[in-house]
Amino acid sequence: MNTPPRQPLLQIQGLKKSYRKRPVLKGINLNIFAGETIIIMGPSGCGKSTLVRCINRLTEPDDGHIIFDGVEVTSLPFAQLSGLRRRIGFVFQQFNLIRRLNVLENVTFALRIYGQEKAEAEDRAMQALARVGLKERALNFPAELSGGEQQRVGIARALALEPQLMLWDEPTAALDPILVSEVIEIMEELVRQKETTMLVVTHEVGFASRAADRIIFMDHGIIVEEGPPDVVLSTPQSEIAKKYKKLLQT
Repeated sequence: MNTPPRQPLLQIQGLKKSYRKRPVLKGINLNIFAGETIIIMGPSGCGKSTLVRCINRLTEPDDGHIIFDGVEVTSLPFAQLSGLRRRIGFVFQQFNLIRRLNVLENVTFALRIYGQEKAEAEDRAMQALARVGLKERALNFPAELSGGEQQRVGIARALALEPQLMLWDEPTAALDPILVSEVIEIMEELVRQKETTMLVVTHEVGFASRAADRIIFMDHGIIVEEGPPDVVLSTPQSEIAKKYKKLLQT
């Protein structure tokens, strides 16, 4: 008996985006399967962040198709898009915490918007905070936390939604180098647990080599190379991948 082919959780087909007539994405095609950890790497301005922001339409694509779990995302009206975003967590570069809310309130905010009762939302938020090592900081405010702790709150906020897919847009970019390791440690633990599919934009080549099922290299709005880290970082074919290999060797 032939086994039917596995369907991707996320399909990106011919995705295009321009800003002021400058093409940023030039027809991206990518399939991501449930449980995978996919790392996107490439130079600044190559379209990495635009790609992940198009997936849940934080940025509106100009052309192409995004299909998540069988649903055509690009054609959804806003009311249905809001429901779909509950299944797609997003971790931002700049934390995006609400300064007037404490840590617990920041993590429960989206859950309450989606109609969850306060007690249940707080229970899920505390579980998420425990996973990132911040349960004891639940009543603190963002200004009382380090940058690394603030980003971990951002991760807990995404985890509390129990998403099928987590999108990470350079989650360590805004951190001092000394704080990067605490966020990377949390990310690696989430990868090991394999509870959600992850698409991560990062320049952290060491993390990529350890955590990725596949690494996607982008340049000038296109995918120039992809494959398992032990292949693309040991015998890279593109100039971009060769530069990242050198970073790994330093």
